[in-house]
Amino acid sequence: MSDESRFPLIGEKFPEMAVETTQGSMKLPDQYRGKWFMLFSHPGDFTPVCTTEFYSFARRYDDFQKLNTDLIGLSVDSVISHIEWINWIKDNLKIEVPFPIIGDSMGRVASRLGMIQAESSAATVRAVFIVDPNSVVRLIMYYPLEIGRNVDELLRAIKALQMSDKYKGAMPANWPYNELIGEKMLNSAPKNVKDIPARMKEYKGYAWWLTYKDVPDNEVQEIKKIVKTKDEK
Repeated sequence: MSDESRFPLIGEKFPEMAVETTQGSMKLPDQYRGKWFMLFSHPGDFTPVCTTEFYSFARRYDDFQKLNTDLIGLSVDSVISHIEWINWIKDNLKIEVPFPIIGDSMGRVASRLGMIQAESSAATVRAVFIVDPNSVVRLIMYYPLEIGRNVDELLRAIKALQMSDKYKGAMPANWPYNELIGEKMLNSAPKNVKDIPARMKEYKGYAWWLTYKDVPDNEVQEIKKIVKTKDEK
C-alpha cells in the first residue's frame, strides 16, 4: 500500500496538502511549522453535537494558545457553509470561532486522513490529529458521530506530549492527577540488568521497572490551571 493511499500514522510526518479555509488558502503542515497544531474534523455544520464542540473549542482557544498550539477544523462542507455556521454561532451563542476551518466538499483531505469511515460515507467522523513543531503526527483519536469530544483531555494530552519531549519520560494515567504518583513523571524501564540497582537508588518507585521522578512545579501548575478536577471546577 502506497503512502498516498493510507492515512498517516503516529510518528510519521503529516502529509503535505493545500487547503482552502475560512481564513484563506493554506499549505499544511508548513502553515504551522515551529508550533504544535491540532487538526480535527466534525461531521457537519449546523448539527447539534458539532455546534457544542465548536462552542467549547472557541471558549478554550486561549488555553490551546498557552500550550503553543493552533487549531484547525475540517468537514466535508464548503467554506461558505462554514462561514455561515460560525456567523450563526457568533450571533446566537455570543462567541467567535477564532481558528480556520477547512472546506473539503470533495472529501479529498478527509479521505487522505482516514476521516471517512464505515459509520458514514457522507460525513467525517470526529477525528483528531495532534502534530508537533517538526510536523510529526504525535496523537490520533477517532470518535463516532454521536459523541462529542472532551476538550480537557485534548489539552491534557498536548501538555503531556510536550512534557514527555522536554523531560524525557512518560506520563501516567490521568496525569497530572494520577492516583499512584500524582503529578510526577514515569521513567522508562532500564534496558539491561546492570542498570537496575542504580535506577532503584536514584529514583523512588514500586519496582525496578516502575520508578518516577519530579517535574518542575511551574510546568505542572500550568496544566492544572487549564485542566482542573471536578471538585475544583
